[in-house]
Amino acid sequence: MPLLLTILGARPQFIKAAALTRAIAKKVDLGWSQSIIHTGQHYDAKLSDIFFEELNLPRPDFILRLQSSEREARMNEMKLGITSAINQCTPDAVLVYGDTDSTLAGAQAADELGIPIIHIEAGLRSFDLEMPEEVNRIATDKLSSILIAPTTTAMENLQNEGIFGAFLTGDIMHDNALYFTKEMQGLKSKSVLLTMHRPSNVDDLSRLESWIHSIGDWCMLHHVDAAFPVHPRTKKSLVALYGLVWSQVLLEKNIHAIDPVGYIELLRLIKTSSLVITDSGGIQKEAYSCKTPSVVIRRNTEWVELVNAGHTVLCHEPKELNDCADSQFGRNIDGHDALYGDGEAADDILRILTENLS
Repeated sequence: MPLLLTILGARPQFIKAAALTRAIAKKVDLGWSQSIIHTGQHYDAKLSDIFFEELNLPRPDFILRLQSSEREARMNEMKLGITSAINQCTPDAVLVYGDTDSTLAGAQAADELGIPIIHIEAGLRSFDLEMPEEVNRIATDKLSSILIAPTTTAMENLQNEGIFGAFLTGDIMHDNALYFTKEMQGLKSKSVLLTMHRPSNVDDLSRLESWIHSIGDWCMLHHVDAAFPVHPRTKKSLVALYGLVWSQVLLEKNIHAIDPVGYIELLRLIKTSSLVITDSGGIQKEAYSCKTPSVVIRRNTEWVELVNAGHTVLCHEPKELNDCADSQFGRNIDGHDALYGDGEAADDILRILTENLS
């Protein structure tokens, strides 16, 4: 029975793993089994445990307890832990998702031990090397044995870098959004979902304050409320900026701060909102899956298809927010362009692994 060692460490990876886990359970005749290592990158009950519970993911076989706060030291800790897990369970392949530090640490550990590497979401590019995620993507693709590309653009990116033989499957996160919202009821309301966690937006307090002012002013002008699940990193900056009354300051601008939510509740918020404002790679795509327009508060995006199709707009500066939000609020997205497949990417991935690794 072939064994996958799956590397997980951050919210989007937990979600992506749910789709492939369902496929493994459904396709028992293919004989795949899976061990999971949680790298500890997001080891917080509100960002981690809740996703395992509601997505019915198997509990991790290995959990790393990272001690360092410095990125390079944390990477080394993850590599050592993953290397130990590989030696203990001797998998047929190591599977990594996306572009986090956990992704690259897993790929590097497997490469050093000569274990085949499967990279799901291969070929995504923002062409911004100032983003750690972009560096992680490129390095992981170069190390990988089987590259699973979600879009034709991703395939072209790999080919332009001299990497051929990747497999086009559609997007596994789109699978999940369709799966979990197919029975979800609720009409669009005149409301906004706001998420913001990237260091480029929240670590610089003056920039964070500019975003809060711009988003809040737009909400008040249009008599719209924004739900804002606050990431721990963002909360730390908001406390530094406004003190203990930070949530009241936001509320005065129609921004309702709430605790981080689970995946199902997040999808419900996306599906029933008329606009999503986010700096998340995954949430801009989940907005598309839920037929909700979005504004991405970043200079660029790895999901360029959304911009090209008009389903999202990029907004790099707070002063641009008003026009960007006006252009997207309440906009109709039919979703029939099938940018990310038909919701069966996980089944296709499992078939590819069976044909190429078994």
